Amino acid sequence: MKLAKHLIALMLPVAVAGCQLGADGDGAAREVARDWADAYFNCDYQDALDYVTPESEKYLRFAASNTTEHDLELLRERPAEIAVLDDFTEANDTLRVVTLQVRNLLSADITAKEPQLIESGTFLVTVVRRDGKWRVRMEGLPRSGRQSPY
Repeated sequence: MKLAKHLIALMLPVAVAGCQLGADGDGAAREVARDWADAYFNCDYQDALDYVTPESEKYLRFAASNTTEHDLELLRERPAEIAVLDDFTEANDTLRVVTLQVRNLLSADITAKEPQLIESGTFLVTVVRRDGKWRVRMEGLPRSGRQSPY
């Protein structure tokens, strides 16, 4: 009986530490997704580079090459606002899918003659852990209501 009590006493801190590690990873993944979205949806693609995987850079370059001064003026007047909506729709040791709501979203509709701000959109952002750091993995440009494949 004493042995069992000693084992429980020794294992309890390990179990608590394991739970805290998971919670820290969750917070870090949410923060990376939110910070990336804040940069991306406000057309600060240079800053967004700090939050993405290396293979995602091509999508940021494409978005930057299609951003006009008029787009930037719209966002200066009403910058995009980012909110994390809920816990992860999917999660494991190296992947989280974070649901974000973006307000004052610049339209990506190429058929529109002039860019416009859309009131709100919901985005599923894939965040992966590589070399101990969480990074957004882009598989294309973000589209409201859809997650990029992973």
